[in-house]
Order: sequence, then C-alpha cells, then structure tokens
Amino acid sequence: MDKIANLALSLKDELIKDRRYFHSHPETGWFTFFTTAVLAKRLSDLGYEISLGDKVVKADARLGLGSKEQCEKAIERAKKLLSPEEAKYLPYMKDGLTGLTAFIDTKRPGKFTAFRFDIDSVDVTESDEPTHRPYKEGFGADIAGITHACGHDGHMSIGLGVAKLIAENLDEFNGKFKFIFQTAEEGTRGAVAMEAAGVLDGVEYLLGGHIGFQAKTNRGIICGTNKLLATSKFDVHITGRSAHAAGAPQDGANALLAASQMALSMHGITRHAKGVTRINVGVLKAGEGRNVIAPNGYIACETRGEDTNLNDFMYERCMDIVKGVSEIYGVESKVVKTGGTNGA
Repeated sequence: MDKIANLALSLKDELIKDRRYFHSHPETGWFTFFTTAVLAKRLSDLGYEISLGDKVVKADARLGLGSKEQCEKAIERAKKLLSPEEAKYLPYMKDGLTGLTAFIDTKRPGKFTAFRFDIDSVDVTESDEPTHRPYKEGFGADIAGITHACGHDGHMSIGLGVAKLIAENLDEFNGKFKFIFQTAEEGTRGAVAMEAAGVLDGVEYLLGGHIGFQAKTNRGIICGTNKLLATSKFDVHITGRSAHAAGAPQDGANALLAASQMALSMHGITRHAKGVTRINVGVLKAGEGRNVIAPNGYIACETRGEDTNLNDFMYERCMDIVKGVSEIYGVESKVVKTGGTNGA
C-alpha cells in the first residue's frame, strides 16, 4: 500500500495539468464531445478497452436533451480542439451519445470494481476578474456561458490518475476494473441512460465521489451516502393566446402571468415536517412584445427532498399548481421531466 500511495503522490503535477486542461475547455450536458474524445484517447493509450456511443448510452433513456443545432455546434467546436488521433472517436458519439467506459482485466481472480466520474460543466459564465485564479493564470474557460464550476474537471483528472496507477501497476491488483465517465450529471440526467445501456452489468463494487468543502482538512475524505437529497428536474411549457393588450385584451390568455403565478405559488409550498424540502424556479421566459398578451411562457424548475417521499411531496404539489393555474388563466401547460434521482 505504501508503494501505491507514493505512486499516487507522484501524479500530483500531472493531475493539476489535466484538471486545468479540462477546465479550459468546458462542455455541458450531452455535448461533451471534446471531453469524451480526449478521455478515450488517453485511456486507450494506457491499455484500456474503450466503449462509446450506444454501447454506453441508451438513446431513448436520456433526459434533458438540447437542440440539434446546439449538438452540431458542439461537434464543430470539438473538431477544432481535437488532434486527429482524438477526433477519430467522434463518429461513435452521433446525436450526442457522449460519455464512455474504460475496462481492464488483471487476469487474476478478484472482484469487479467500477469507478464513476462525471465530466460535464455548468451553465455559468466564468469570472474574468483579475483576482480569479483561472483567469489570472491562463486556464479559464475558452467559451462564454459555461464553465467547470462544480469540480468535474477535477473529477476527470482524478479518474485519469487512478486509471494510470492501476494500468501501470497491474501486477499489484486482482480482478477487473471499469472506469465510467458519465456525462449530463448536471440536472441528474446521464446516469439513467448509462445504467439502461448496461454499463453496470456484473459490477460488484461501485465507487464514486465529489470534490467538496465539508471536510475538516484539505485532504480529508468524507465517506457515506446518507442524506443525499432526492430531486426532480422539470420544465413547464405554457401556451396561451395572443391578443392586443389595448384593443382586445379579453381575447387573450396570458402565458406570462400564468408562468409568474406558477413560480410564486411553487415557492409558497408549505415545507414538510418530516425532513428537508426544497423548491426553485430558476428560469422564467415569456412574451413577445410590450403591447401583446403573452402567448407563450416557460419555467425551469427543480424540487428536492431529504428522501424520495419528501421530494415526491414537493413535485406533486408543483403539478397541482401547474394544473390549477392553467385552468385559472385559460392556458395549456406541458410538463417535461428533464432529470431526477431518488434519495440515498
């Protein structure tokens, strides 16, 4: 074990370099084409068997997909960033089937262990303040509107480090190992589609983690899975009826007011006595002009609960609100579930 620990410490500079490289080129959701290709090349070079595309993602089990135009734009960006050796993996990711697994067998009896790492970034523009370290030291995000603000760049570098340690010291280990690099973790969208594709088949131990700030020391590890909040992510698309705000307001059905009322009512849901519950409406868009009754609206929402039952309580109250407000304002509403997970 001392040998393995010393080898791990020797990877420090490489991990920092990898983390900053991924930080510089963030990708969100199902559009992690560059990231997946880079990981595939690195892991293949280490001797791992790489699986991509429909071998690791069940297309019809995906949630929270972006538009075809967004997908094509992300592919073109990836092509500009990738080397020819990396770009050869892109065809396997058709239609946004990103993410990968890497498998290696010691050829000795033992357990089948999997490690899981998330790889997507978040929809936040990175700071360009002079004191912001990535900006100051030249490894800030190379694209506006998205950045690795949740630590997944660090997760990937850790994953590559562990994979390298195992591959280059295979005689020190027994059993089989699989590395799962999961996309679309943000919004809790990606795990279901990868599990549905069978990436966990045969796995006996599954290990995962997240960089955080709760440990008492900067090298501490907190082990456990209790009180990870269950959550539901959903969008509400509201269709009203356009009318002139002065000439014929009675003919309209105001989707903007309906969206606003839904948002306010959701935030007014009574919290539950049996545990932590949360609600947030993070996006509200509606309307077309100042003198037009808004014919359309959209809200992006999430509920959370200390366990699955508590989250279900919040989600069901939200659905009651959507139904009631839609009737009051005379609009039609379509709820699209974009992600979710049970509590642990």
